[in-house]
Amino acid sequence: DAYVSMSSSSSDDDDDSSSKFDILTSRSPTVGKDSAAKAQRTSTTYYHHFHAVPELMAKASRLLGLETIGRWEEPQTVRYQRGEKFTWHLDALGPTENKADLGGQRLATLLVYLTDLEVEEGGATLFRDLRCGTEDDAPSSTADDVPLRVQPRKGTAVLFFPAAGGIPDTPFDIRTLHSGQAVSTNASHDKWIAQLWLREGAYTPTAPPGNKHEEARESITKYCESF
Repeated sequence: DAYVSMSSSSSDDDDDSSSKFDILTSRSPTVGKDSAAKAQRTSTTYYHHFHAVPELMAKASRLLGLETIGRWEEPQTVRYQRGEKFTWHLDALGPTENKADLGGQRLATLLVYLTDLEVEEGGATLFRDLRCGTEDDAPSSTADDVPLRVQPRKGTAVLFFPAAGGIPDTPFDIRTLHSGQAVSTNASHDKWIAQLWLREGAYTPTAPPGNKHEEARESITKYCESF
């Protein structure tokens, strides 16, 4: 399957997650580096130390059956203010960025919604080429005509595999082309998500300065032992 929704515990202060940790803030990056590519995305990204988000790292790794966190890119939260969006794009890396010594290709994308938004408030994750039911999710002969739309619900997540198309010499699965719908100017609040990307091999984090996978061992162990 191209995606799966899951439940994830969340606290009432998730909306303020950018202020909890030692972080690095930047305009949200894109795979493309030219001005046209950068114009596709108007959000703000906050890069976290692995040790600051043990629950996220532990649950994400367990979901994919990983014994270590060494293949994850830097954990991030992303804020989409009213009117902000991310137009159609792929998460898989192009040939110039898909380098083995940097961890290789992105194999999985995990998006965790930290806020609720109603349909009329926008902010949905849209998949152009995937289909899943009708607009009201009722069985219908026209189900194939309705693109997959995932509306933000706090504590749920979407998992998909951007490079699992199975086509030789093709670095991406075109079916995972997706967008972050613009948040309505009349929305009750901003859209917040946590996001993680899993690489093929060991990944060396670059942000925030000094971020290391191994420094999260203690906090993740402590979290797991709390049950």
